[in-house]
Amino acid sequence: MKKMPSIDTCPICINNPLDDESRTSSTNISWLQCEPCKQWFHTQCLQLTPLEINNLHSYHCKDCIPKHGDSIYKRKSKRAKVSIDYVALNEGDTFAVDKSCHPHLPKFLEFSNPESKLNPHLNYVDELTKEYALSTEMKKPILIRKANLSKVGMELPIPRNKIDIQYITSKVGDDHPVEVMDVLSQQSVSPGWKMGQWRDYFLTDENSRDRIRNVISLEISQAKGLGDSFKRPTMVEELDLVDKVWNPNDEQSRSKVTKYCLMSVKNSFTDFHIDFGGTSVYYTVCKGLKTFMMYPPTQDNLDLYTSWCLEQTQNFIWFGEYSITKNKKRISPKDGFKVTLEEGDLFIIPSGWIHAVHTPQDSLVIGGNYLTLRDMKMQLKINDIERKTRVPSRFRFPMFNKVIWLTGWYYLNHKDEFIEDIHSKEIKSENTNDEYELLDSLVNHLEWHLELSKTNTSAKRSIPIDLVGKPPVDFINKLAEWRDTFTKTTQ
Repeated sequence: MKKMPSIDTCPICINNPLDDESRTSSTNISWLQCEPCKQWFHTQCLQLTPLEINNLHSYHCKDCIPKHGDSIYKRKSKRAKVSIDYVALNEGDTFAVDKSCHPHLPKFLEFSNPESKLNPHLNYVDELTKEYALSTEMKKPILIRKANLSKVGMELPIPRNKIDIQYITSKVGDDHPVEVMDVLSQQSVSPGWKMGQWRDYFLTDENSRDRIRNVISLEISQAKGLGDSFKRPTMVEELDLVDKVWNPNDEQSRSKVTKYCLMSVKNSFTDFHIDFGGTSVYYTVCKGLKTFMMYPPTQDNLDLYTSWCLEQTQNFIWFGEYSITKNKKRISPKDGFKVTLEEGDLFIIPSGWIHAVHTPQDSLVIGGNYLTLRDMKMQLKINDIERKTRVPSRFRFPMFNKVIWLTGWYYLNHKDEFIEDIHSKEIKSENTNDEYELLDSLVNHLEWHLELSKTNTSAKRSIPIDLVGKPPVDFINKLAEWRDTFTKTTQ
């Protein structure tokens, strides 16, 4: 008589077990039990999708169906249901909030732009060039609707509309760690997730998700067949400061911030923020929709943002209605607007822009961050804000201060490239105030950092002594002498 397999052994793959270590990692296997006979099966062997599994109330195997009927699925209520979550703040106060959305999302959705066919706060173009970026001084975000990637010099490993969660998972691997953010708390989920776990969550029916979670920082530049085989827009590559000043033979690898994949489920919300280090961003939507609410980096708006970040109850204060007293006047955020990106759109966010992001439907985005010489003053200003608001080092631009030292050294030794990377060809060379101010901001930052290095070991290690020489103050003095060859405009 043939021996029957144990109920704890999947009968479908018994001759070649799926959970054999030689076949696959056990961390990628999930199980499902037949309710009537209690037999366990691999969900992979049953060829059930995560969505089908999450909608099951009671699974019936093919042997039990004749007697007990088909599997039973969950009933979906037509009544609106509000899940309540309780968020505790540092001071011990507890707030009851709707678990289905971030508390600021209603305010975000209420905001509307004045009726207009084209948003006056944006620059609409078909192509991107370094000359265009320098001539417009990137005073507005750039939007290319249904971007022709060949026109902007961007190349993806497969057609943009073919990039989905399954493709991304296949390239980075099921066991690749991903930083998942809980949308309500705006904090990272602990313990961390693996890509396979995130994929299964992402593919779950929206009504079955226990919480709203978001992935906005999956760096893919090293992923074979993905990050290593796609090219950023030509304008981005030509403006990228780190590309220019970082020695590829440096014992430290350059910062990995150039290529990200953002995967957001419906109603994900990222509260107002400025991209780390004041970086600019390129952002192309492969799937779904994304809506931005943005404020320009005026001094008043940045002062408001800094104060707002320091509020203990920041999570429950809507930035759009926040106000402070400045120079004996009450100020609040000005010139805010919204823009919705659709599949195929390419978006460029200039340095320092304050923005929040909502996801109206499940979406997948490819993008990245980059520093520029032209935006050096703003980047250093944002770096100062990050210090004032005590942003943890892991959420700042990696090796930022080393990049600033390398920038000073590179342009001091390649002065002919300095003007080319700040101004368009149309700007006359005698317009030198920008050059003076940029170099002055560099000198001031390096003086501050050198002083910090006297008591901070990490700061000391980030000074490239092999290039700038000893003592570093002599190098700063040379940079200051070069600065003084340009005109300083008196106020």
